[in-house]
Amino acid sequence: MFLIFYVYKFRKSYLQTISSLEKSNKKLTQINQFYESFVPSEMLYFLGSSQIVDISLGNQIKKEMTVFFSDIRSFTSLSERNPPEEVLKFLNAYFERMNAILYKYHGIIDKYIGDAILAVFPGTVDDAISCAIEMQKDIQNQPFVINGKEFKISIGIGIHFGDVLLGVVGGGKLLQTTVISDVVNTASRLESLTKEYGASIIISEDILHNIEEPQNFNIRFLDYANIRGKEDTTFICEVYSADYEEQIRLKNETKELFDNGVMIFQSGEYEKSWEKFLEVLKENPSDKAAVYYLNKTANLLVDGMVLKQFHENDLVKWDQDWSTGIDVIDSQHKSLFEILNNLARAQKYGREMEVLSRIFNNLKIYVYTHFTLEEELMLKVNYPDFDNHKLSHLIFIGKVLDAEKDLKTGDKEAPKRVISFLSDWLISHIKHSDKEGYVPYVLEEYEKSRLEV
Repeated sequence: MFLIFYVYKFRKSYLQTISSLEKSNKKLTQINQFYESFVPSEMLYFLGSSQIVDISLGNQIKKEMTVFFSDIRSFTSLSERNPPEEVLKFLNAYFERMNAILYKYHGIIDKYIGDAILAVFPGTVDDAISCAIEMQKDIQNQPFVINGKEFKISIGIGIHFGDVLLGVVGGGKLLQTTVISDVVNTASRLESLTKEYGASIIISEDILHNIEEPQNFNIRFLDYANIRGKEDTTFICEVYSADYEEQIRLKNETKELFDNGVMIFQSGEYEKSWEKFLEVLKENPSDKAAVYYLNKTANLLVDGMVLKQFHENDLVKWDQDWSTGIDVIDSQHKSLFEILNNLARAQKYGREMEVLSRIFNNLKIYVYTHFTLEEELMLKVNYPDFDNHKLSHLIFIGKVLDAEKDLKTGDKEAPKRVISFLSDWLISHIKHSDKEGYVPYVLEEYEKSRLEV
């Protein structure tokens, strides 16, 4: 009887022990999964550890990897316009969507830096590029919600390849794994260049050389760039596979022309380069990188002379009411606004004749650039009032040339007269002759060609 009792007690104790061990194992699994949210298991693997308790300060490994850096455009403005709790909800929703894509392509997230994501790809550079393309497409196709309203965002992505050091850093009670390398700084700098060139994804020369299947991507040469903090000049490329289909087609068709424009620009033949980019924009007015080069060459042709101070006293200020909906035209209208404001400031603050002459020269070049492109677009869509519109351009040029002649004779009132004329003309021309004239024809033609693709 006693034997049966002791067997029963032993069995009960044994089952309780097993149950307790199972609960402990389950708890340990949950703890490990929780810790993996802070230190990815892949990072532990590269550091030669299987669990977080095995890592210590100074653990490190050097390895060639692809570094990926992404950042949300205009995030500061978005944060200022919305309550903090709504911004936090948005960020969590954004990171959740982006993380799923990063994991799909074997990316390891190193850290979040505000709204930026720093990740590494231990596999092929193709993984990182494919990930960037899918992230851009996801953002294009599915809006986010903040404060109960749907809205779309845009992000820039920079990708670089090289030796990185994975290690454990910190002090006292706080340790963390991180990626340390100049490669990280370069990837971040490439991301910042996406804003300058109007590209969504920019890759480095090292990435280009290590792509295994280049036929899978739409890539074009963008520039030779001096990356901040680096002595050597490197070439950078735009990956435009995430663009809308119509843009991909147009960029493919103008790729050789664009490449020639960049090469000629690098050789210092700015006038020829300007002509090449003008040709690109005739075919694809939405090519932001071509707009960047067109404006840059025009600036260089007049030594890039601009007066940057006193912007609070601008005579005319750009806002969305001035927008035509055609990016390249809006960009050039903004440049004309800036020149007009420079002229007004120079005249107001009594700048010498040489400065006024340079601004007039700048105005002539921009006017020629802008009018040439406008007229090409009008011809392309068979705009019925082309002759009258072109006549208004000729009258404008005549007024500018007359004022320049007066200026050369020492007439200090000439800038005042041209400022008054330009202000009136811009209001009338942009808001009426452009927006109510040829612009609807161009937008209709663009929409038609986009739908046909």
